[in-house]
Formats: sequence, structure tokens, C-alpha cells
Amino acid sequence: MQKLSDILEEVWTALTIGSTTSRDPFHTPTVATVRHGKPVSRTVVLRFVDPALSVLGFNTDLRSAKCQDLENNPAIAWHFYGRGRKVQLRIRGTASIHSDDDVARAAWDEVTPLGRRCYGQSPGPGTPTERAGIALPDLADLESDDPSVLALCRSNFGTVRCTVEEIEWLHLRFQGHQRALFNRADSAWTGRWVAP
Repeated sequence: MQKLSDILEEVWTALTIGSTTSRDPFHTPTVATVRHGKPVSRTVVLRFVDPALSVLGFNTDLRSAKCQDLENNPAIAWHFYGRGRKVQLRIRGTASIHSDDDVARAAWDEVTPLGRRCYGQSPGPGTPTERAGIALPDLADLESDDPSVLALCRSNFGTVRCTVEEIEWLHLRFQGHQRALFNRADSAWTGRWVAP
């Protein structure tokens, strides 16, 4: 039987791989926030993992409803499922939104021109429209670093950082599923087995 400490290390390794490998199933987790007392979920792209600090992150348009959700209630839940790994992760933590600090600047520097283009869409995410399409900045302007277009896109860009407080690991196996729960307090993790 695996040791709990080894499982936790494997979890952080898998998350790190997911943050940098677009075809990895952990690259696109589901994230849930709380809106008017009810859970709201959506798929995001995992962009940041820091195992030492127990932090996960994704980028977002500051005009999106999830930003308002997190401003009102920073509780956040993540769901990952790796079909090849036969592992499900349910992660809970506390989120913070960064828009005009070193964290946001570092995240923005990693975004490609094509990715930056999404933050210049008009109207903003969730706005009712008369038609399906939206207006996007010209990609050529972003590739040429047009200052006015870059400034527009950058003004809508934010990045979310989640301090992880709980990880639930479920391994699906023909021989019998295994499940473990890890909690973090004062920068230290503790784990225990729970019935699957």
C-alpha cells in the first residue's frame, strides 16, 4: 500500500504537469465558486502550480461573474479527473484575484498574443447580446505589440491564486477504490485514509 506522503507528492507532481501540458487531463479542471449561496462551476485552464506554497492558479477576465463571486466569497473548489490515471482530485481553498501587481504582471507575460486577444473582447463575458458573435481585437495588432490594443486587453486581465487547504484523492481500481483526505494547517499537511 502506498504511503500517504507519497500520494500527496504524486498529486502535486500531476498538478504541475497539468499546468504545463495542454493535452494532460489536469490542464482543464472544473472550478466552482459560490453565487447567491449556490455553487456555480466552469472549466478553466490550470496555469500556475506552486507545491511549496500549496497554490494553484488560473487566468480570468476581470469582467467575468466568477471574479464577482470570489470578491463576495473567496471559497473555491476544484475538480480534476485523469482518465488515464484513474484519479479524481477534489480540492478546496481560498482564492485571491490579482490584476495590478507582480503576480498579475508575471502571469500576463506568459500569455501569448492569441490568448491576450480574448481579454479585449467586446462586450465583456456574460453580457447579454443580440447576436452570438463578439468583437475581438485584431491579432496583428497584438502580435506587433500595439500599445493601445495591449493596454485594452491588459486592463481586463486578472489571475486567480488559490491557497489550497484540502485535497481529496480518489483512485479508481478494479481491486477496490482507495481514497485519502489531506488537510493543510500552518503550512503543514496531514493525511488520512477514508472509505471510498
